[in-house]
Amino acid sequence: MRTSRSSLNKAARHAARARRLTGLALCGLLAISAASLASERVPQSLEREEPPSPSRPTAVSQGTADAVTHERDLEEIKTTDQDDSRSARENAGDTPMPRAGERREEEREIRHRAPPDRGSLMGQGPSSLPLPGYRTPADPTPSRAAVDQEYEPEELLLVSSSMPEAIQAARDLGALRFRIKHRQALEHLDMVLSVFRLPADSDARRQLQIATQRLPRLQLELNHRYGLLASRQQMAQGMIQFSHAETGCLSDAHVGLLDTAVNLQHPALIGRDIKLLQLAPSPPASRRHGTAIASLWVGNHEMGFLPMMPRARVSVAAVFRQGDPRPDTTTDILLAGLDWLLGQGVEAINLGLGGPYNRLLDLALDRLLARDVLLVASAGNQGPGASPTYPAAQPGVFAATAVDASRQLYRQANRGPYIDFTAPGVQVWAASETGTAYHTGTSFAAPFVLAALLAEKRLGQDWGQNARESALDLGPKGKDDSYGWGLVRWPAACG
Repeated sequence: MRTSRSSLNKAARHAARARRLTGLALCGLLAISAASLASERVPQSLEREEPPSPSRPTAVSQGTADAVTHERDLEEIKTTDQDDSRSARENAGDTPMPRAGERREEEREIRHRAPPDRGSLMGQGPSSLPLPGYRTPADPTPSRAAVDQEYEPEELLLVSSSMPEAIQAARDLGALRFRIKHRQALEHLDMVLSVFRLPADSDARRQLQIATQRLPRLQLELNHRYGLLASRQQMAQGMIQFSHAETGCLSDAHVGLLDTAVNLQHPALIGRDIKLLQLAPSPPASRRHGTAIASLWVGNHEMGFLPMMPRARVSVAAVFRQGDPRPDTTTDILLAGLDWLLGQGVEAINLGLGGPYNRLLDLALDRLLARDVLLVASAGNQGPGASPTYPAAQPGVFAATAVDASRQLYRQANRGPYIDFTAPGVQVWAASETGTAYHTGTSFAAPFVLAALLAEKRLGQDWGQNARESALDLGPKGKDDSYGWGLVRWPAACG
């Protein structure tokens, strides 16, 4: 009896122990299951995205097929903060589900996915320090009287060092009711560009002042507008002592054009090595201006042209839209164009445009100059009393002004200490959109200056000094505010 009772007690203890182990196992399984369910639910709520809405064109090539590969890997940003509010998500660039009756904004945020092994486009961690080259102009006076037409009225621009920094800045600006319109990583310029839409009926200049005071670490600027520096109107090549360049030092040159689109089917350009990227929103500007500039460089002899570098490669960033009443473009589009041209590996860029000073454009051009890219810009067509035109007046950029066949200064040309060289720019014979025509403006002098300076640069050292010394002095002795160093000359050693 004692043995039987002992056996029963032992069995009872074993059973109790088994029940306790079973209970612990069930608790563990329930905990694991709950954690698994939670981990499955969270990404579903965090990663929900709306289908991308239409935006303005970013990359449409009309030339070689690979012209748009730089722009095709643009992606939508996903938010990763579960506790973000609806407004914070909107201002960071994430598109939320619209409320009932709310019209969805036809805006989206675009960017290149940043490499996983670095937090910055410059290979550094995110930084809130001012970007290199960001400076205040010596003369910030607007270059046109119509100030209200110099910039996009309800937009501001921001440049950041990295994508995380740009997203955080957007959250900070949300307190001012700034909404992200689009964002793009300009990886060749090592910056992230964000475009913000301001509250309705607000003044962009006033909003810039407020935002700069409250968030001084951010690099904000107006989205300035820029126009073509041309007026409608074979002696030109002869004036700079150019005669033939089939086998000269520019036969394998690669130059960039920031302008309107080019008519690739124009008889003067058939068979030429031209790559075109369309960045301008619809409707784009007429192709007349860009086609004319390209024909001065590479136009064929059969059409009566004497091209300065017929075998060169030309990369064209088409940045001009058809404005009212004339073509124009904006800073954000110019930055995208410069970034693409830098990625194409151009040696020089022609900037036949002008407008007010913009600190973000200044920064981008500084980075191009640091990569040893030759920059030539039109001096401006606003007349003798006009304020400096940018980017021509930016240090490091060569400003080209225009003269006629008698070497008389174009009467509408800007004057100032920033003028560097003179070239033919009045009644210059070149291609038009479909035929040929005479063209006038400082923007038609710029391609002559660019070709001559690039030829000097390719010949070797001290090319800038050589160009200054060989120029034909047309005004007071030495450099002056009308002609700069004088009429640029083609280097004889270049052929």
